[in-house]
Amino acid sequence: MKLATTFLALLISIGPAVAQQPITSPESAFGFKPGTDRKLADWKELTAYFKKLSTESDRIHYEEVGKTTEGRPFIAVTISSADTITHLDKYKRIQAQLADPRVTSEEQAKQLIAQGKTVLIVTCNIHSTEIASSQSATEFAYRLATGNTPEIQSILNNVIIVLVPSLNPDGQQLVVDWYKKYLGTPYEGSNPVVLWAHYTGHDDNRDWSSFTQVETRLAVEKIFNPWHPQILYDLHQMGSNGPRIYLPPWVDPIDPNVDPLLVSSMNALGTNAALDIASTGKQGVLVHGVYDFWSPLRDYIALHNGLRVLTESASVNIASPIDIPFDRLDRGIGYDAKVATWNFPDPWKGGHWTLGDIVAYQIDAFFSIANNAAAFRERYLTNYYTIGEHAVHPKSGPYAYVIPAEQSDPTAVVRLVNTLRIADNEVEQATSDFEAGGKHYARGSYIVRLAQPYGAFAKSVLEIQKYPNIPEYPGGPLQRPYDVTAQTLPLLFGVTAIPVEDKFTAPASSVDVASVPKGHLERTKDAKGYLIDDQTNTSLYALFALLKEGVQAYRLTGPGATPGTIYIPSQKGVEDRLAEIAEKFPVTIHFVTTEPTGAALLVKLPRIALYQSWIASMDEGWTRWIFDQNGIPYTRVVDADIRKGDLNQRFDVIILPDNAPAAITAGRQGFGGESPAVATQAAPGGRRGDNAQTAAAPASERGPQSPPEFKGGLGEAGVASLKAFAESGGTIVTLNRASEVYATKDSGTVANALAGVTNKDF
Repeated sequence: MKLATTFLALLISIGPAVAQQPITSPESAFGFKPGTDRKLADWKELTAYFKKLSTESDRIHYEEVGKTTEGRPFIAVTISSADTITHLDKYKRIQAQLADPRVTSEEQAKQLIAQGKTVLIVTCNIHSTEIASSQSATEFAYRLATGNTPEIQSILNNVIIVLVPSLNPDGQQLVVDWYKKYLGTPYEGSNPVVLWAHYTGHDDNRDWSSFTQVETRLAVEKIFNPWHPQILYDLHQMGSNGPRIYLPPWVDPIDPNVDPLLVSSMNALGTNAALDIASTGKQGVLVHGVYDFWSPLRDYIALHNGLRVLTESASVNIASPIDIPFDRLDRGIGYDAKVATWNFPDPWKGGHWTLGDIVAYQIDAFFSIANNAAAFRERYLTNYYTIGEHAVHPKSGPYAYVIPAEQSDPTAVVRLVNTLRIADNEVEQATSDFEAGGKHYARGSYIVRLAQPYGAFAKSVLEIQKYPNIPEYPGGPLQRPYDVTAQTLPLLFGVTAIPVEDKFTAPASSVDVASVPKGHLERTKDAKGYLIDDQTNTSLYALFALLKEGVQAYRLTGPGATPGTIYIPSQKGVEDRLAEIAEKFPVTIHFVTTEPTGAALLVKLPRIALYQSWIASMDEGWTRWIFDQNGIPYTRVVDADIRKGDLNQRFDVIILPDNAPAAITAGRQGFGGESPAVATQAAPGGRRGDNAQTAAAPASERGPQSPPEFKGGLGEAGVASLKAFAESGGTIVTLNRASEVYATKDSGTVANALAGVTNKDF
């Protein structure tokens, strides 16, 4: 009996281990190990893998938080101990309480810190040609799901990791599809000839202060804001010819609104990760180079009291390996890739560089950061609360910003207010008139007090920036900014926002979501027609909506009305259509009982062509976004469409978006290389495309060539076709650099005022 009991106990003890479901490795799921040359998992495969992992491991929680611009799943994968995963809501509540010292006392905070976990959000692949991190993410998750080392147990027990495998799933799928299509051809490893984010290309990482894109909103509203992270680890790639990986400390300037304690934390965490990577024998690790920390357009978390660690890894040709001789290694802000310095102590010596190398460096960086987050859990939570204390008790002004009720464009005001609300900023609306800073403000004005947890974000986007002049050396030329030098949203939106230095009181209620006021249609039985003042963009959008419905409309030029006023004569069913317009747009539609006198211009729905170069232009994408957001019809045209001629039969207006003139007229052949395809999407300062070669470089250094059907540009036939279009009454609109197509010696009075002016002199 005793033997049987012992045997039964043995069966019970070993039973769970025998029955435990095996956990699928990335290699088993994809048929290759992440980082293998010329092998990539696409977004369908990645989402399927993370979903499967969540069914196999109680350490993994998979969540689809929404759909992307093109309808793909946007996901977050939460990783922690099994017990933590079952109580995620509890830890979200702890984070929310620590985030606001106004409602959490110091004693309460200590109790919460004892229970809480460091929240580490990991964001991958926002720039989809920077593909490695979408692959590395599977290794991060798998190792945490299966590992039982003391280090991994410490991470699981002390940290909640929220992994975003791609901030740009549409671009991830596009790049993998493009790469696979040309694998094994002379075009292997070339970059896509279209924007790698549907509307914004590389600018999807310049959207963290205005939140225009679906993916940005999902990340902020569904992941960042609910989790209040202490740390965000953001994975990127840069040019091939510099360091192998970059980490903070950042170079100057640093946004003065970022709390100094955060700056110190970022410096320490980045330097520690650099040490851990170097300790494995890996070379080419750079800190304090290239990347400044000036603009919230690239950073959201540090103005929400968490610290951001950026890594930038040297790229390959998507997933194809490259060879880089030592003499081709370059230099940039804070480094010379051939020379050892305090911040770059062990230069890489050149040679073979692969996707697997990038993945290996990223894995080292990830586990270093995660280990640090676990080891110093209490410090990170304490500092997070302390930074919140600094935020709600600021030492300097202004006290608030007031957005007056009287504005020329109420739609823009609502957009500004809702942008602040998306960023979790508190906004109030005055319920009666009030005085502040010696000025009178009307009921309905908005108030943004800065003594709030994320007041630093509100201040940074509302104030007028003053970018500092930083000489490269005493008496030398000014250091070039990384990219963005200002982001004042009131100026961008055309809204007045007034800083008020001293404290004031005003009767006000909290704003959750601001709403655009409805328009108003005046009615009378004797109406001969209706007038709409053309004072804002909204009136234009209303006009487009009417024209699409077949409503006849005019612009007035005669006496009795402001020139350009929109006139809608009485016609069948027009009042019903105008009532719908007033419901949708904040416009006032006045009736007239007599027909206007003087000349009136018939308005027709314009036939707009928007030119798409095969050297992708972010300006083209943003223009498309504006049109799509506001119901403006257009047709995208490429080189071949324009070369066909007969443009006047199809279009009234052709828009040439911002691009180098040679990119438009000669395409890739005008550059002799592939660099502009990336450079027009990339920011200056070391991204992969910015280090690609120009026409002066040997063919061997230009990178993979694009397929020939995408190379030609407009050519002579296309330029001649545009000339004929204009001479036959068509209108050509050129934006920024595209204007230089016509700013030549043969263009009459059209000239480039900056031609020949050096950057230094400008």
